[in-house]
Amino acid sequence: MSRTFATLLFGGILVSRGLAVNLVTNGDFESGNTGFSSDYIYVSTPGSTALWDQGKYAIVTSARDYHSNFTNAADHTSGSGTKYFAANGGTNINQAVWMSNVLNVALANTVYRFEAWITSLINVSGGNGPDLVFEIGNGSTWTSLGNTSVIANGTTGGTWIFTYADGQFGQAGDYYVRLRNNSTVSSGNDLGVDDIYFGLRTDAPSYPATLGATNPTLYNPAVIPEPSAGALLALGIGGLIALRRARRA
Repeated sequence: MSRTFATLLFGGILVSRGLAVNLVTNGDFESGNTGFSSDYIYVSTPGSTALWDQGKYAIVTSARDYHSNFTNAADHTSGSGTKYFAANGGTNINQAVWMSNVLNVALANTVYRFEAWITSLINVSGGNGPDLVFEIGNGSTWTSLGNTSVIANGTTGGTWIFTYADGQFGQAGDYYVRLRNNSTVSSGNDLGVDDIYFGLRTDAPSYPATLGATNPTLYNPAVIPEPSAGALLALGIGGLIALRRARRA
């Protein structure tokens, strides 16, 4: 499977490996097409048919700039934010619409929170709205993060909907979080995402307004494996330093 890789940012707002406020790089998309990857095709130039084809995405200030039938609603980010992720959903439910940088869960048996704001880019009718699934895993094996987020009939395009999942992890380690569109319809499953967060629950933007469960789900997703000793020797010192920097991103 081919994958479009955005340029990764190193450092940024992360203050320490595993204990940063938000482990997701560029979760509000204000830095543009960077800090994440996607199986969809990136479109950089706006136009009335730029997102006409399924399986394409753009970082937008208004989705209508890229598709004449999409909403002209603004992004969700409070304050000075202007950008969000917009995609014309494809029918291949195995594709990652969006996938995070490497996320280090440093504290086992401690409550972490995943949250995001989602929207349909058109008015939802006929049961053809986005059916969004967030998952955590090692890049090949995945565990669902809570329930799927089906955007209901009658929802106006551009209405931002909050979704979140709390959980504790049986072991510390490195993971990815990804978003899939679980809808196989060819029309209507067009989606927007903004303000993605993963980190300690008590650092989440939604906390303490949304306290969550006292005893949240215990997750045991597949951990990204550490490189073998042979692989480390092949990398050499320079490669090892680069790998460590990438793992901190």
